[in-house]
Amino acid sequence: MVMQQVLTCVLQLNKKKKALSLPTTYEHRNHWRLFWVGSVVLWLLCISVASASLRPVVGARALGMGGAFISNASDSTGALWNPAGLASLEHGSLVYDLSQGAVSFGYPIHSVGTLGFSVLDLNGEDRFFHDHPNNPVGTFERGYNQVLLSYARSIGSRFQLGGNLGYNRAPNPDSQWEPSYDLGAIVKLPRHIILGARLIDISGVTIPDREGRLLRQFDQTFAVGAAWKPVQLLQLNSVLDTALWQLRVGGEIGAYGLALRLGTAIDLIGLQPEPDWSMGFSVNVHGKHLHYAYLSQSDVAYKHLLAVGLTFDLSDQTVSASVSKQGTSATRMKTSVVRMKTSVKGRTTSTASKRETSVKRSEKTQTERPPKRTPDNTKRIATDTEAAKNAKSPTEQIAKQYEVEVDLILALVKVESTFNPKAISPTGAVGLMQLMPPAAQDLGLKMPSYQNIRKPTPHPSVDERFNPLKNLEAGVRYLHEMLKKYDGDYGLSLAAYHAGSGNVRKNGKLSPQTERHVGKVLKSYYQYKRDATLKNTDLRRLDAILR
Repeated sequence: MVMQQVLTCVLQLNKKKKALSLPTTYEHRNHWRLFWVGSVVLWLLCISVASASLRPVVGARALGMGGAFISNASDSTGALWNPAGLASLEHGSLVYDLSQGAVSFGYPIHSVGTLGFSVLDLNGEDRFFHDHPNNPVGTFERGYNQVLLSYARSIGSRFQLGGNLGYNRAPNPDSQWEPSYDLGAIVKLPRHIILGARLIDISGVTIPDREGRLLRQFDQTFAVGAAWKPVQLLQLNSVLDTALWQLRVGGEIGAYGLALRLGTAIDLIGLQPEPDWSMGFSVNVHGKHLHYAYLSQSDVAYKHLLAVGLTFDLSDQTVSASVSKQGTSATRMKTSVVRMKTSVKGRTTSTASKRETSVKRSEKTQTERPPKRTPDNTKRIATDTEAAKNAKSPTEQIAKQYEVEVDLILALVKVESTFNPKAISPTGAVGLMQLMPPAAQDLGLKMPSYQNIRKPTPHPSVDERFNPLKNLEAGVRYLHEMLKKYDGDYGLSLAAYHAGSGNVRKNGKLSPQTERHVGKVLKSYYQYKRDATLKNTDLRRLDAILR
């Protein structure tokens, strides 16, 4: 009956469309696309009727926003709401929902996509935070579980697709494992608008026992959502759930590791007299998360939800030098930090003879191993050459303005981007000086708020990091600030440029990657100091890019 109504509606729209006189081929094709997309959405809305055979919703963070988590599913629990959201992960994510019996894992693999794995308890009545004086812990039913394998991938910079393959069983010793299939999509539109859609249990799930008797059934559900994220710290979300015919609206605002959430669910068909509401918060300390949510629903016994999470990186391969915001980049470099054999204090108090020996040793062994000691005799030289004082090239003008040697600028650009103004690192650093979004914004460069910073828009009018002159000027200005902070010490300043000044200031320890990076830059620096022809060649090359 439903399909007959849908087909009748489609045929009527088709007749009306044939009667229209479309002026251009483009408009003709565009109308056809809208027509078929609308037909598919209409069909999904018609078949997604309200049903009692629905999966319980899981996720303290999502429920704190009223369940409005379709277009902004940005952690590993996103696989339970919209598997396409896993493509937004920039690092590994692990979330354990204490009060709902769910564990979710997601990890992005460059050029492959994001893989996810989730295990959850399907019984919505046996939670840890069960409101009962004689049973504060709750009783879990063994065997009532779902296991999900997830995959998501970004297609271009605006589209994400994802899917789940699940296996389910009921709380019965004779229960069979039955598969389930989910699909999700996310589209990023201009003006910071994000649209999402998800289809859960595409073919439905029927769980029988060994004799074929029905134990549990889940029906297909469809939901669409929209999010508006004008800045990185604020998002407003909405979801239309066609299974329950509810409109869910929620928001999140966060800063300094603390996020606050509020949401509500409104019944569109009038069966629920008053809307439900929820609230929650999260605390993030160096990649370790705590999520809490409170639910006002009268028909649930577990109103307080608690989850813990962890952000991590399994790879020891990091971007070769990227500028990051002070105090935050230490968590982005997920390599083990080891103590340097020479402390920061020891570097700054060495005798002149030891410094000279260190410089010579550094020049001879840069290609063999990372430098054990930064060459302190490279204290900043206030002016470069007489030609720099009367600078005509853009590079020399910037060098003179910020009192940074041209040789050092060339060396840093060479190591960072190999003179490629369109270079994009796997973690989202951009341009000649490899500027990360937080640092670029702090330095005054205009750029949009990306949902996935690894997919920037490569146009200077949209993202000024792709403007070579502005990128170089901002990077040199940041380097100038580090030189002032560390009293002109090239080694410490370059280390702070790479690993973040907060990390260098905090403990005086650098990772092996940072040591190698500093060694590479100083090696190129000495090459330019010794070889004027090489310096002039690369200077002309950089000036040609800037002009």
